[in-house]
Amino acid sequence: MSTRCRIGIKNSDGTIESIYCHHDGYVSYVGSILVNHYKTEDKIRKLLDLGDMSSLGTEPMDNPDGWDFNKRQIGDNTMCTTYRRRGEDAPSKTSKDEEEYLKLTDDCWGEYCYLFDNGTWIFSSYGKSKFKPVKEDSDYESLR
Repeated sequence: MSTRCRIGIKNSDGTIESIYCHHDGYVSYVGSILVNHYKTEDKIRKLLDLGDMSSLGTEPMDNPDGWDFNKRQIGDNTMCTTYRRRGEDAPSKTSKDEEEYLKLTDDCWGEYCYLFDNGTWIFSSYGKSKFKPVKEDSDYESLR
């Protein structure tokens, strides 16, 4: 099973650029990585440039061993595993506003969506239209 999510940033014109992430989208994992490791617009834009992904890492870098699970180190979550690594063209998408972003999340069966807005990570969960802040004390290490 997967906990799907979208990760986005609000642009100055109100549009939202986002990518899909297939695994571990719950707040205590993806939310924690975002709030603790993606604190600047520059780093977030580098992440979005990678396109849709299977898993989020702490750095906006594509894992060269991405889909070769025999080469991946267990517990290494530094790099992202992107769909382009397996030959898929899955670039970021742009939504005209938050409502369209929430619909895009629902359309991919996303259980969570994350949004970097004015320097703060916020999130919404499936079926909700209200965003709330992601807390910095969310710790994915406690789940291991």
